[in-house]
Amino acid sequence: MNGRNLVLCPVYNEREFLEEFYGRLRAHYDGDALFVDDGSTDGSERILRRMCDRRTILLAHPARSGYGAALRSGFECALKRDYENIVTLDADLQHDPRELAVFLKTLEDYEVVLGSRYMSEAVRTDAPLERIVINRYISKLMKALFFVAFTDPFCGFRGYRDSFLKKVYLRENGYGLGLEILVELVRTATPFTEIPVEAIYVNPQRGFLDGLDDPRRRLLYYLDVISRKRGQATFP
Repeated sequence: MNGRNLVLCPVYNEREFLEEFYGRLRAHYDGDALFVDDGSTDGSERILRRMCDRRTILLAHPARSGYGAALRSGFECALKRDYENIVTLDADLQHDPRELAVFLKTLEDYEVVLGSRYMSEAVRTDAPLERIVINRYISKLMKALFFVAFTDPFCGFRGYRDSFLKKVYLRENGYGLGLEILVELVRTATPFTEIPVEAIYVNPQRGFLDGLDDPRRRLLYYLDVISRKRGQATFP
């Protein structure tokens, strides 16, 4: 890949994972990285400042704004610094940095590369059943609405070219940003592909923030994101 590459990692209260994650990241990737600390209260920002090297950028929100807000800050920073290929992954050990090379290679042929833990119906995962059910429901809904198949609408392991990020309109501050991006993919008719990634659940009991632990409330939130986005967008 000839373009300038950036790995983007949103962080919120990940102190128990950060050092191990950073070691794994640097074992498989020696390029530029950006961590966006979203107002952590557990000392994550302090750990990041201590361990980051000269090829690592750290942004820190003064207070928590949300997962989507952290990614949006990262995208804005990446575009201002003229990075051409941006790969997002979480810092909680649920995404394997060994797979970064595949994302960067695939970005040579597609504007967007989506990691998928569910490309095969037979895939084995330790994910809680309600997460699998919601994932598959939203996948079927997106196909019915937009005639495009997304096998894993919520995987945060993704790759983007700057050309895509420059033409989209992203507003979500919460977990729904991933869905908003998929609707933007459809709206802009952007070439994309999915690639399989390992399904890793270090702590299957780890919950959601913003009151979204309740599956019904979480599903209603996702449906609202899709509905609002459809109302805002003009599709080809």
